[in-house]
Amino acid sequence: MKYKKHNCFYCNMKKYLYFVLCAGLLAACSGSASDTSNTSDNEISVQGDTITVASTSTIGTRLVCDTVGVSKYSFNLTTTGVVTAIPSNYAEVAAPFSGRVVRSLVRIGQVVKAGTPLFEISASEYGEVVKRLIQTKSEMDMAKRALDRTQDLHDNRVASTKDLDEAKTAYSLAVEEYRHAVAVAKEYQIDLNKAEVGQPMIVRSPISGRVLSNDLVIGEYLKEDAAAKVVVADLNKVWVKANVSEMDAPYVDGIERVEVSLVARPDSVFHGQVNYVGGILDPETRTVQTIIECDNPRHQMLPNMYARVNMHIQNLNSIVIPKDAVLQGEKGRYVLRKVGEGTYLRTPVEVVSIDEHTLRIIKGLTPGDIIITEGAFYLIDKH
Repeated sequence: MKYKKHNCFYCNMKKYLYFVLCAGLLAACSGSASDTSNTSDNEISVQGDTITVASTSTIGTRLVCDTVGVSKYSFNLTTTGVVTAIPSNYAEVAAPFSGRVVRSLVRIGQVVKAGTPLFEISASEYGEVVKRLIQTKSEMDMAKRALDRTQDLHDNRVASTKDLDEAKTAYSLAVEEYRHAVAVAKEYQIDLNKAEVGQPMIVRSPISGRVLSNDLVIGEYLKEDAAAKVVVADLNKVWVKANVSEMDAPYVDGIERVEVSLVARPDSVFHGQVNYVGGILDPETRTVQTIIECDNPRHQMLPNMYARVNMHIQNLNSIVIPKDAVLQGEKGRYVLRKVGEGTYLRTPVEVVSIDEHTLRIIKGLTPGDIIITEGAFYLIDKH
């Protein structure tokens, strides 16, 4: 029996693809054999961290070296912060005594001055303070009259010197008692000329500002240790507390200007100035707290808002090199420092980024060192 020749289209296509694949593999193998590196192993030698490039090597023509030196530079220090009220312009007002709220005298958003009545509270302890004030005032007046009378009698040789001394001592003691009562009364902002037993206590604002919150409920009984019921603050100026890294902290003194933008208002920029740089380093975050004071006339910056802080630092002196000059190895960052003709030493460095093109050298190089600034990547796999 004779078999007919099979001419199926799919079989022919399979043979064609097999032929193409084999031809490609042969070409690839042939190319690999003929494609040799332009640089032979003899042109570059490595001994420890030292690399020597032969004068005949084509890589040597691709390396650009520059001498590093100290130069002036500017950079932006960017961090985050939180808006806070200035402590001297912020007051949380609580009831100084246990008692019942009689009246609320302000509303939220109201502008008040220092001494403006905020609310009234009926408190027995307050009544005792007023009673003591009135009593010591009366006793002091009586002691003064007794002293004047004794002085007159002494002048007319009726009273003895001993009587006069006792009258003076009594008056001095009465004055001290009254002064103490006055000090206590002033601590609770009691009007000395209008204080009367039986009246409710008027709690006044200790600062000028705007009422930010008022949680008073008429008839509510407040304990002495109860939380503040009224908050008053002047937000025309606010602080932004930002954390600066330990490495950047020494440069804060050179800040020329500060720009703050709120996370809630990214398009608004507020200008500020550094008010204080903390004297204690946070051991956990390795940062120093920096306080920036900003004008806030429209009260757009509210306490507890998050902010982005951009500090512009200018005219600093340091060694600045291109980013391309720094390589990353297993042990950290390094540069290739020229130590002889065609000889380079791997030199570890510590750097801080200035911008997308340049780095500031913190440690590792000194002025006068010569390093590869372009083409260093050709030697990455040579050590």
